[in-house]
Amino acid sequence: MVIRGLDHIEPLLSHVSFSAKLVFNQSGAIFFPVSREHRDQKSDSISYEDNYKGNALAAMLAPNRIEIRYHQDFSDTDVSAIVISLKQHPDLHFMRDWEVTYQGRPI
Repeated sequence: MVIRGLDHIEPLLSHVSFSAKLVFNQSGAIFFPVSREHRDQKSDSISYEDNYKGNALAAMLAPNRIEIRYHQDFSDTDVSAIVISLKQHPDLHFMRDWEVTYQGRPI
């Protein structure tokens, strides 16, 4: 599983308030600052593209919260399975108890 951007997200975790972005799929996750665009963050197996053309989901992060944007190719069940897998990755232990929403609904 590809995990990138831990050097960005880990220092933020001790803050009472923060914002960050995430692009992810079943192959892994890329964390990055809000000053960058989701569509510009890529790896060999992770690519978010505008208009649902990529193979990854886009999300906004805040303390203890992940808000995932809609993607027509990912059902609630798909998103839930991917998030469970990410939360089980040892490098992402900080996300284990985070609230996750997809299209504004808890998953």
